[in-house]
Amino acid sequence: MQIGIYDVELLIDGLSPFNTNGVSFVSLDIYEAIMNPVPNCVLRMIIPLKWLENRTITDGTLLTIGIKAPKQNIDERYDFRLFNIEKLKLNQNFVTVEISGVIDFYQGYRSGNDINSYGKSSEMFTKIANLGGLQTDIDPTNDAQLWIAGERNIYLFMSDIAAHGWINETSAMFWCIDRQKRLLYKNLTTLFRNRQENIYTFTQRPPEQKTDKLYFYNNVEGHILSGTNNLQNEGYGGEDYYFDLISYATKSVAARKVVAESKMINISKVLSQGVITQIYPMDVGNFHKNYYLALKQNKRILSTYSTYLTITTGNLQSFRLAQICNIEFMDSQTRDNKATTVSNVCMIDAIHTTITTSNITAVLEVTMQGLNNPSKTQETY
Repeated sequence: MQIGIYDVELLIDGLSPFNTNGVSFVSLDIYEAIMNPVPNCVLRMIIPLKWLENRTITDGTLLTIGIKAPKQNIDERYDFRLFNIEKLKLNQNFVTVEISGVIDFYQGYRSGNDINSYGKSSEMFTKIANLGGLQTDIDPTNDAQLWIAGERNIYLFMSDIAAHGWINETSAMFWCIDRQKRLLYKNLTTLFRNRQENIYTFTQRPPEQKTDKLYFYNNVEGHILSGTNNLQNEGYGGEDYYFDLISYATKSVAARKVVAESKMINISKVLSQGVITQIYPMDVGNFHKNYYLALKQNKRILSTYSTYLTITTGNLQSFRLAQICNIEFMDSQTRDNKATTVSNVCMIDAIHTTITTSNITAVLEVTMQGLNNPSKTQETY
């Protein structure tokens, strides 16, 4: 199926419905996000009944999506598994269907106890990736312990591991799977600190000199919402409590340090030095020494990245989750016509790709820490 400059292929259980007369494609949505770490898709089609005579659409049916555009250097393939039939309507000899799928990693619904072991959280994620044939982009951690899933499936176990993951006193761990079946387990502060030179720049207007590093968008909206992984701001500046049987009293645990990108919401260095240096919770040897501290620190840092910009663009590119990007938002300007307020370095937090018979659009959600003027952005602990 040709849509503008893009060649779109759709296979259901290995067969193309477009080879059957009477099939009418309506739309296809692909959504991936850090806050919703398992990518999903929604397919809407009108299919003649005769197409269903020799096949059955059931849970787990493979949905394969291919998008090619040689001029854009795009040649991608995504595999999903049917998860639910949202709508099913019979009209004479045709069936209108709306089906949803999840990324082709059904092992994620298995018992997490299949992978219980001693090791670092990064090693656990590598083990999970090997189990499901996922590609990896994993930061090495410093949190060896015995990881036990209990009643959690693998997906829930992954969230629990990441919540207690630890590298150092500035780390903020998160995980997700992208549409290319790539498992990411990353340190947010490292992504922003070690930003690569050649990164995407989104701009509202064409540059004077054409460059591959600039991408134009049709619309942008700014929001101050909850932080990465959909965390609320209760994680910032607060404390968690646990009961210590040795002293028979309640004790608190809080993060001490953070790498911040914004003066506006930077965590006080003076205050952090006054926090208790180390907490030793009661355990039976299965927790790493920063287990509880990591939970607070990960929430606290992730929640500070709470300014979101929603970008709509018809210039589809190989955008990826957790990519660092620049955005030039000209809604507020100085006298010398420079962008201010929200123009800054951001991270791609969510990608929503919509395919119809007429066009392909991408809505990207990018996040950053606070409202910044680029000249005032600083890295401090």
